[in-house]
Amino acid sequence: MHLSPRPIFRNLISMKKVLLLSAICALLLIFIGYWLYLPASNIVLNRSFVINQGDSLKTISLRLHKNKFTKNKYAFFVYAYLLNKSKDIKAGGFKISASDNLSQILAKLTISGSYDFWLKIIPGQRIEEITSKFSFDPSLEGYLFPDSYLIPNYFTVDDASSTIKNNFDNKISNLNIPKNNLSQNITLASLLEREAKTKTDKQIVAGIINNRLKIGMALQIDASVQYARDLKTHPAKYWQPLTRNDLKIVSPYNTYLNTGLPPRPICNPGQGSIFAATNPTPSDYLYYIHGTDGVMHYAKTLSEHNQNISKYLR
Repeated sequence: MHLSPRPIFRNLISMKKVLLLSAICALLLIFIGYWLYLPASNIVLNRSFVINQGDSLKTISLRLHKNKFTKNKYAFFVYAYLLNKSKDIKAGGFKISASDNLSQILAKLTISGSYDFWLKIIPGQRIEEITSKFSFDPSLEGYLFPDSYLIPNYFTVDDASSTIKNNFDNKISNLNIPKNNLSQNITLASLLEREAKTKTDKQIVAGIINNRLKIGMALQIDASVQYARDLKTHPAKYWQPLTRNDLKIVSPYNTYLNTGLPPRPICNPGQGSIFAATNPTPSDYLYYIHGTDGVMHYAKTLSEHNQNISKYLR
């Protein structure tokens, strides 16, 4: 049997077409990739670009394009992803230019440095727990309002403190707290921040504390003793459970041994706790416990309180 060379010839032509088409596509992709890699503009003008804590690589890429730093909304995403650099990108404020190529932009967002940084204060943190290059004055305890702050690198601790204090003043301005009652209210709010979670519970506990204060009854708040204990020891982790010996610590912050509020706040309370301190819920309660069921249980008498302990803590 004699085989015709035509099918083989046709197959060779088809393969050549496929190879040629593949080569053209590859060159086109290289050209497009290179074009996207190039700066979006020739104009050298540094502008601010802020990366928020928790921003995803996609979010950053989209905002870079929206601000005309890149030629395509996914260009930076693909570039950083292929280089496995997404985890190296820092939160903060940066100075970049549309004349920067993708490599230069990535370098600025990872290594070359932010001109400012994020400082986060969490409700209930004491000053020692705030992760920062600053050592804040202990007298600011309670007044470092929980929030996320974009702090310029050139700021001193006084500059940062002033920024945070201004935010504190703005956030509490609508509560109309008299200046002569501010210290007392913030101290009470700091206790509520550590003692209760929900808005309702914070307000009820605020009422209970006020009831105890009126009759000269010791507040017996564990968080205040934890604060007193940790002032001396500065442990690796604060707010650990108390021991019986801890309750004997001689300190003005020990509300088991002393009546009245502690002399100063024990942490930095959030707006919800400050609101509760100024808007307590009136009641006849004098006692409360945190049950193992995750619920707070209240009592008017010691007998009822002991029943709650037997029922919800044992």
